[in-house]
Amino acid sequence: MMTKKTLSTSIVTLGLVSLLATSFVQANTLSDKQFMSAMQSSDRAEADKARDENRKPDKVMNFFGIEPGMTVLEILASGGYYTEVLSHRVGDTGKVYAQNNKFILEVMNGRFAKEFAARTANNRLNNVIHYQNEFNEIGLKKQIDVVTIVLNYHDFYSNISKEKRINILKDLKATLKPGGVLGVIDMESGTSIHNKDLHRIHHQIVRDEFNEAGFVLEAEADFLKNANDDYSKMVFESSVRGKTDRFVFRFKG
Repeated sequence: MMTKKTLSTSIVTLGLVSLLATSFVQANTLSDKQFMSAMQSSDRAEADKARDENRKPDKVMNFFGIEPGMTVLEILASGGYYTEVLSHRVGDTGKVYAQNNKFILEVMNGRFAKEFAARTANNRLNNVIHYQNEFNEIGLKKQIDVVTIVLNYHDFYSNISKEKRINILKDLKATLKPGGVLGVIDMESGTSIHNKDLHRIHHQIVRDEFNEAGFVLEAEADFLKNANDDYSKMVFESSVRGKTDRFVFRFKG
């Protein structure tokens, strides 16, 4: 039987829970507004803003669960489009480790190294660390909330042996804090027969390899799907570039 005292305590508890829930929603809404404002800032390159329509970075951040204050490890940041997105998302209290290896920094006469340097010049993204390490030198044990591998795993599959790929994934798993997430986006091949020249990969290959490395597929999203993609075309061909069919996976470490 519930006494008046017990009933009063329950009402107060429910009120506090409701207040906390409301505050949480308001904080997330504010964070989203701040993020979208930063994405439209005049300080951000128009070329990057043009990419947003097809890349949908706001939906990506929400799906991967990236929030202000988090520490994110971005694998193969290249020229830094997503580095800047992540920087704005985690905010002043967060941190982004933007990893690039020697190959990425030197390929095409250092194109990506130059792009990244220009993007981060004068401490413009002051919560970003350009983490210039090879895949077997990542470290950062249990320091990371979210790892991202965006539009790059197909290159892992094409150029790195399976044994090394699985070991890389295990090392990335070790960087995650308890409950941490690894988010993957890549371009669908439509077939399990791999053709490295197309720069695509079949979604099931990714699922299977991450599962083998100890990850659990928690969710997948369809907001980057494109049923009109021509899987026979290399992703840099003008007719499909920026409009490829892409899968989005969220794995638990």
